[in-house]
Amino acid sequence: MRASVFTCLVLSLLLLAGPLADAADVLGYLKPRPSSAIASSPWGIQSGDNERVTLFARAGELGVKWTRFLAVWPVIETSEGRYNFTSFDEPVDAARAQGITPFVCLSNGNKLYSAAIPHPDPAWRLIYGVKPAPPILDEKAMAAWLRYVEAVVTHAQDRVTHWEIWNEPNHYAYWGGPPNASDYGRLVRLTAARIKAIQPQAVIIAGAQAGLDAKYTAGFLAEDTARQIDIVSFHNYAALPEARIYLAEDTWAALRAHNPKLQLWQGECGYPSASSTKDFRGVSPWGPIVQAKWLLRQSFIDTFFMRASLSSYFKLFDGGKRDDRQERPELKPVDRILGFPAEATGRRVRGKGVNEKCLLSNPDLIPKPAFYAYQNLTALMDGRYVPVDLPTPPVVTVMEQGQFHGVGAADDAYPSVPLVASYRTPAGSALLAYWLPWQPQEYTPRAARIALKVTGLGFASPVLVNLLSGEVVGLPVPARAGDTLEFTDLPLLDFPVVIVERAELALNLRPSTPAHEAVPRL
Repeated sequence: MRASVFTCLVLSLLLLAGPLADAADVLGYLKPRPSSAIASSPWGIQSGDNERVTLFARAGELGVKWTRFLAVWPVIETSEGRYNFTSFDEPVDAARAQGITPFVCLSNGNKLYSAAIPHPDPAWRLIYGVKPAPPILDEKAMAAWLRYVEAVVTHAQDRVTHWEIWNEPNHYAYWGGPPNASDYGRLVRLTAARIKAIQPQAVIIAGAQAGLDAKYTAGFLAEDTARQIDIVSFHNYAALPEARIYLAEDTWAALRAHNPKLQLWQGECGYPSASSTKDFRGVSPWGPIVQAKWLLRQSFIDTFFMRASLSSYFKLFDGGKRDDRQERPELKPVDRILGFPAEATGRRVRGKGVNEKCLLSNPDLIPKPAFYAYQNLTALMDGRYVPVDLPTPPVVTVMEQGQFHGVGAADDAYPSVPLVASYRTPAGSALLAYWLPWQPQEYTPRAARIALKVTGLGFASPVLVNLLSGEVVGLPVPARAGDTLEFTDLPLLDFPVVIVERAELALNLRPSTPAHEAVPRL
């Protein structure tokens, strides 16, 4: 009888333990940290809907330390010389109340002063619309632009220190006409001078480019702008975030040639959880776990391989309406079979509807798996961790391929070479993230198994972290040979798995991330 009662008690405790009972080596789950509890980090997000200032409370839960939003000229100046700052003040104040630093992009032409220059391609106009030309093309418009800049900076200089100049000036739709690096450079030079005259300690960000274009970067920096700005920013939407690594060397060469002190920021990027998305669409497969994996990968790509000191996701929420359908007036016969071709407009097939890159679902604001993945990342890795180049590159040896067929010594071509990103705090605490940069999959039931050798990065008590679920798993003590550690039988998946010191983590006994059938166990 006593044995039976004891058995029932044990079974009850195992049931209450939930996921902890599934694996004896699960130590716990990452404890989320709100933005206000984090001193600094490179992680940011764009709210996406300035009218819903309550969204910044969700951003605070996410744990980001930066937010980007646009101070749109025609929204603030709707009649000549009159400025309404309601759309500006509320989100700035809401972000700051959460411990999040806003960086503000001053942007967009204004039809009060500039006429539109429509793109010659009707398909392009259909998706992107038509916007007023940039003010640099007209003396009167430029004078009005500088008055607008002066008004905004004067109004907000006690709350905003980081100012970005224009949004995607190398993109026809956002520049308002054919892109021209010299014209943009002149606009930056004049705008930066006006900002600094009002706020000498302001941090000036320029670029905000669609993609990474070293030639365009060099072009606008050549207009005597490099000495006036502090940061060059870029946006990058791509099916594989690793593709931006190929452009890093040329980008940094352009920065260093003009001003070695310039920083690089990634200010906007994202991936949709569904194919029926507004704006950048990507390629199949789509899914909420695909989106979460993409977000984690781009975060490590930005901060390690790109050496960007900020990585910001786009976006938290979109207020679009699902029944707002995109017009298709010029379908060709083949389009009626295959559908509207994404290649015609740069992987963008809708300018209306819902932007599925958001981390909160529309319209109910329910967090997607990518929200929790980002929350796990912000809790794990704050601003103390900086990228570190090791004396020799880490060596990954594939022992079992799992479901990733062909990965191993015989395949030395992108994207089948596993990647490793290494970081260290000033106190010497190490962090390694590693993954396979294949097209992310919604389901990955069979991980590859690897051995990982790393030189010059020590661990006292390493653990393994699943950033999709927040699960933290114990690791055997790695073998040591001099300054080299070898971890064996590690899982390799298509999203970053992290090795970090146990002492750095605050853990909960139960997961804060809801269970999802597609999230693999380590």
